[in-house]
Amino acid sequence: MPMKHGAIAAIMTLVLTATGGRADDIRPAMEAANGQWVAAFEAPAPGPLVSQYTPDAVLYFQGHAPAAGANAIQQFWDEHKKSGARDYTFDIVRTGMTGASAWQIARTTFELTPDTGACAVIVGRTLRIFERQSDGSWRTKIHIWDRRNGVETNRPCARTY
Repeated sequence: MPMKHGAIAAIMTLVLTATGGRADDIRPAMEAANGQWVAAFEAPAPGPLVSQYTPDAVLYFQGHAPAAGANAIQQFWDEHKKSGARDYTFDIVRTGMTGASAWQIARTTFELTPDTGACAVIVGRTLRIFERQSDGSWRTKIHIWDRRNGVETNRPCARTY
């Protein structure tokens, strides 16, 4: 069942008002998690993104049915990649943490280059809620991606395909 806008607003409100840790303390870990996510997405072989999510994670990507579970999320991203998505970026806007949970709101971009060869830079926002693992790493438990910011057509793509 698709997540309603009210539920997303409630989660965003909860995240923005959560306390318990300083955002400055968690930001380096969130930057590292973003780097690991991008490296896993850009890997030539399918599969490595599954390690970035908890086994019970849920991905809400605007315009698509929710993907529940790390394997379903991996399948979603593999298909997304096959459609021509490349060069994801995360620009963190805000972070926070409480106990074994952390979150980040980021501006995201990716290039979409379908078989036609035309390139569009897609701009959106993402909210990721992380869960600390027993080894101290952070894995995404909830990932919400929203494309309300649209497409930047005046920006050149990073690569020629």
